[in-house]
Amino acid sequence: MPSVEHKGELLPISVNNHKPASWSFKTLCIIIVSCSLLTWTIFRFSTPSQNPGFFANITTSELCESGFTYSGHIGLKGDTEEKPKRSFFWYFPAEHDAENAPVILTIGGGPGTSGLINPIFGQSPCTMTKDGLVRNPLQSQWSEYYNLVALDHPVGAGYSYGTRVNNSRDAAYDVYDFLQKFFSLFPELSKNRFYVSGGSYGGIYVPHIATVIHEQNQRHAPGAIHINLEALLVSNPFSDPASHYKWQLYYMCTVTDVYNATTCTDLHAVLPSCLESIEMSMMSPTLENKRASMKLCEAIKEGDAHGRVIEDVRRVCFPTDPSNPLSCHPEFAWTTKVFNNSTTKSLLGVPDYVNYTSLSNDVLSDFSRNADIWHRHYLLYEPLLQSGIRVLHWVGARDANCPWPGVLSFLKLLRTPFQQEFLAAPDLPWSDGEATVRAIGAGAGNMTYVLLAEAGHFVVKDQPALAKKIVEGWIENKPWFD
Repeated sequence: MPSVEHKGELLPISVNNHKPASWSFKTLCIIIVSCSLLTWTIFRFSTPSQNPGFFANITTSELCESGFTYSGHIGLKGDTEEKPKRSFFWYFPAEHDAENAPVILTIGGGPGTSGLINPIFGQSPCTMTKDGLVRNPLQSQWSEYYNLVALDHPVGAGYSYGTRVNNSRDAAYDVYDFLQKFFSLFPELSKNRFYVSGGSYGGIYVPHIATVIHEQNQRHAPGAIHINLEALLVSNPFSDPASHYKWQLYYMCTVTDVYNATTCTDLHAVLPSCLESIEMSMMSPTLENKRASMKLCEAIKEGDAHGRVIEDVRRVCFPTDPSNPLSCHPEFAWTTKVFNNSTTKSLLGVPDYVNYTSLSNDVLSDFSRNADIWHRHYLLYEPLLQSGIRVLHWVGARDANCPWPGVLSFLKLLRTPFQQEFLAAPDLPWSDGEATVRAIGAGAGNMTYVLLAEAGHFVVKDQPALAKKIVEGWIENKPWFD
């Protein structure tokens, strides 16, 4: 398997134009093979001509009959052999004009969910089955026209390993560091339009990542690569505790019947104290206040759903392991099994000693203990929108985990040039009633909210074809209506 490895040291390549008097057959074979590998590396990989100064171990593979993909680890700031800090990525080049196609960075939620989950749920040419990875039968891959880069974020999730952080701001700096190094390894992509996609806890990750990119772009630091951040795509997010809990019980008891009357009565008695504690934790943001508020509000989402799956209220499932929140989603177990298979690891360039986790309990614990979730993260969108970065929230209507009323609530609170128009705008039926759209601004909108009627928490998995249609329209900035 061809691979390129940098460990802070890149030897210069010298070319001698003088032919030797004679060549042995063995020497000639070695030179031919070496030149072939070198030509392949430059054509397929585009390594920088200068010492990159960081660890990078990149491998190509053709899993799922998907064409060449690139995967591997990049060392982040502070990475050493003794104390590694390495992010894993899987890059699916666009099937058409990859050199000029926009780049989409896709990450997981959690915190601690692997960034490889969304690609194998429909974003990429590969789909996960109980028997392993297969070619995406629905042809719903975003990589048809866009370069898709899946990142196991933060360190500790998926295949990423080493020194961890415990908050989304520091994790966002790690992403910026990763992107600087990724674009130095793939310089032909650095000029292209750039997008960040995430969901669930990605509703926290994405605005932080976008904020750090935007801030660093404005700094114009010598040697830094300008990242052409164009827009964001955020699905079924958690971005604000107050909006979330204020409306989650409404969704459980009024929009749907996930909770029965007794549970609704009991939990409505808890709601005022929950909201009061959130307000207190924002006014006096000590770790103690945040943790106390988190514990109090937790009861609202832990009511007896009588087997209804909160990520998709149309489904009923009684988990075999109540302590495992993913036990009603077998795809996660399939993913863990397949990505820990030694053959898969070898193809993706992952060392044998690195274990894959679809959901890292270590990352989850780190972020939870630090109460990372307990901030008004949605406020980060205000300066981004004002600077011209477009923001799409697309939400599955069947999700009780991060239900749509809470998402719409914090979007209404954003103080931007689009606020009054957004508050007054109707939700218009789109795509034969498969979704409704509220878009403010030219083209696909600067601030846009799409509600997918028949999708749950995992929008791309539930509606892959519709998701692709939305993504293509958003990235090309096409009006939703003629």
